[in-house]
Amino acid sequence: MVYRGKPGLGCALCRTRRLICDRRRPSCTQCLRVNQECSGYRDPNVLRICDQTDEITVKVEGRGTIARKQRKSSSSSKSPSPASILPAPTTIDDQVMSHIFTYYVGTTRVQGLLSYLPHLLSTDPSPALQATIKAAGLESMARINRLPELKRAAGEQYGKALIATNNALRDPASAKSDSTLGAVILLGMYELNTFPSPMRGWSQHVRGATKLVELRGTEQLNSATGLELFRLVRLQNAISSIFRRSQRYNSPKIAALTNVARANKDKNPPPMETFCDILIQQHDLSVEVDNAALADDSIDTLSVLISKALHLDTDLRSWAMSLGPHWQYSVVDIHSNPKSRPQIPLQSDTYHVYKAVGVVSMWNHYRQTRIILHEMIRSMALRLWGLQGTSECQQVVFDSIDTIKQMTDDICASVPYHFVSGEVTFTAVVRLLWPLFVAGDCASSDPATKEWIIQTLEHIGNTTGIQQALGMAKMLRNGHTRSFIPGT
Repeated sequence: MVYRGKPGLGCALCRTRRLICDRRRPSCTQCLRVNQECSGYRDPNVLRICDQTDEITVKVEGRGTIARKQRKSSSSSKSPSPASILPAPTTIDDQVMSHIFTYYVGTTRVQGLLSYLPHLLSTDPSPALQATIKAAGLESMARINRLPELKRAAGEQYGKALIATNNALRDPASAKSDSTLGAVILLGMYELNTFPSPMRGWSQHVRGATKLVELRGTEQLNSATGLELFRLVRLQNAISSIFRRSQRYNSPKIAALTNVARANKDKNPPPMETFCDILIQQHDLSVEVDNAALADDSIDTLSVLISKALHLDTDLRSWAMSLGPHWQYSVVDIHSNPKSRPQIPLQSDTYHVYKAVGVVSMWNHYRQTRIILHEMIRSMALRLWGLQGTSECQQVVFDSIDTIKQMTDDICASVPYHFVSGEVTFTAVVRLLWPLFVAGDCASSDPATKEWIIQTLEHIGNTTGIQQALGMAKMLRNGHTRSFIPGT
């Protein structure tokens, strides 16, 4: 791959329609003219990479030309959605990089999951990172545009990316580089899209990325990119730990690196960093609950564990109440303002409006965490109720059921924002999957809510091609075993 200059700097609508974007703020003229929310503009300093693989280029562009002609012939009867339109017909590599920046990097207004990629591409564009970017971009285009040739090309590039990444991991120097860690993280994203089974592939890459972070030591915290990569891996590790419980997730090395990062860089850590601490505490408690369910389900043990869980829930609620104005959201009632009703099915008469996708993502992580915690409390309290028969146990059960229902309703109320905010990208919808799955799989989910969640996951899977969304919907329809609930 070689550098081919800067990508188009206009907003997404202007790039899609091949219009001249005047890049005015807060909205360009073209978006104002058609009454659309402007997506914002790309960073003019970002670079793009292009591969000179003529064979793939000719093959894919030939298929893409046919697809564009077919869409053009049917446009008079039905306008295609923006997600189904290919970018300007330049080279396949231009389209790959456009997708990467749109769905992974984002803009200055809507930051994506992998906002550090531009810096890595300009400082350390290793073969592993470049091959992984190409695979992820081709796969993204294949999902959106339903092009088999792109799917095959993505698979071929994925094989190359695995070989290049394994080669990088064998070398002591390159194994510690930001570029190699970035490639491992992006491989996990690729497999999240490709594999229908929840956690398959992704959790393995999270464990691999965690080991790399441990290997990289304190030097990685001396740069902004290294610190961002560390934070991302720590968050993914903490989130996955509440689903895949294991003693190895409680890494003393990660804890030590976190303390160094906060001492040197993060004297006032962002809210998500504090939330990670609570997630690790919940993981440790979950391991205790699993062990007790197998060895000691006595009245004394259950009482102690329920008390610990309720104290942890208090910490979660205190954390949520401490969030500043930027993290707050508003509740819209469609009866009081009928014109505000979004053009998607609603689970209730209200929905939430947030300031950014990152904000709603954080809230949904919080909600799914409390659902799992209270499912654990409810399960233990039911067993204790059977042993003691006290009204206190009964009240704990009812309180947990109420909390689970509230968290489920809030997750459902957050869904419309992703479709009315103008930020509907991979970055947005991929963060919805696990909160929706947890809400739909909890014991307190009523049949109507569960069906709405299943249909929403199917809609996400069918419109974006993210296979995990369809896999989750199928599992919910077939009746999942709720294996991620500790002690069950």
